[in-house]
Amino acid sequence: MTLLQTRLSCAEVHQRLQQTFAQLSEAYPAKLTTYDFSIAGRRVVGRFLGAELARIFRTAFEPYAGDGPPALEICLWDETPDTGIDPRLGLFHRLNEQQLRQDVVTGTSVSGRYVCHIAKGWLNVLDLEQPALVGCVLDRSRFHLHERARPLEWPLRFWLRRIGLPVLHAGLVSKDGRGLLIGGPAGAGKSTLALACLDAGFGFLSDDKIGLETVAPGVFVGHRLYRSILASVDMMQHFPQHRPQAHRLETDALNKAILMASDLFPDRILASSPIHAVVLPRRDPALAEAKLVPARRVEAMTRMLPNCLPLYPTWDSGDIGRLSDLLRAVPVHWLEGTAPPTQLPQLVAQALPGNDQRP
Repeated sequence: MTLLQTRLSCAEVHQRLQQTFAQLSEAYPAKLTTYDFSIAGRRVVGRFLGAELARIFRTAFEPYAGDGPPALEICLWDETPDTGIDPRLGLFHRLNEQQLRQDVVTGTSVSGRYVCHIAKGWLNVLDLEQPALVGCVLDRSRFHLHERARPLEWPLRFWLRRIGLPVLHAGLVSKDGRGLLIGGPAGAGKSTLALACLDAGFGFLSDDKIGLETVAPGVFVGHRLYRSILASVDMMQHFPQHRPQAHRLETDALNKAILMASDLFPDRILASSPIHAVVLPRRDPALAEAKLVPARRVEAMTRMLPNCLPLYPTWDSGDIGRLSDLLRAVPVHWLEGTAPPTQLPQLVAQALPGNDQRP
């Protein structure tokens, strides 16, 4: 007779992951690193077993400089063979990878309290009520490039939504305290424009995603999540001065490299910025030069919305309304044509209210 084991719930997996992390911390105290870092200006306490795992988080996130209470705790251990951490301890808590993949699927629990993240290289569960995320890295060699540049992006979206900062798919830079949101699909030139603005002295928050806060009707603030830029190999041809700082995995199929904005200009990294304008890059080789063209709100919505819908289930009809409100509250422009990246910052600065609007 074969005895059937009861499937583990997300709550049970979270508890067993916590127990395993506690035991591993006692067994390998020399491998434990604690790092307080910032996500959207909130203090996150990270505890990591494994030096390379800790380095990935130190690189991706800005240190927390304040004295506020922790808003989130993250506890992770690394089972990659080079760490020397024995993964068999987890078996005492029935944390077998194959069994977990049978019992648990990526998604939220029925109650909505837990977020399970069962990925190729990760096994972790986020408790939104504690709030605390705990789990393990099965093997860092399974990581995609974006998982190194923006670790835990998927489960963190649920936490950010919980604290009132839903993620928006857009870049954000700031000039003289006024944020310029950069919208558009992949390949539109968001990262190129963000890096060009950073080079030109703008404050940097993101080239791809931000936490969006509504502070009053028609008033929006964008918050930095990571300090990384994912730059395509083609894009790096425009920024040869930054090639020595680019990190690339030769085995990664994305054909991209990681740039850390903090490695380039650490004094230009901002935690948050009020949003004063939106720019939508749109490549058009037929145009001899780049220019700003006022965009209708419906055009901007059509341009930005398809990239935000994949954020579901952390994006819903309320967020569509929020994006619509944002696009009604600030000036919106197309950035059309082509130009050397060095010419773009001065041009897009004209999109900010109070600046010369002539192209």
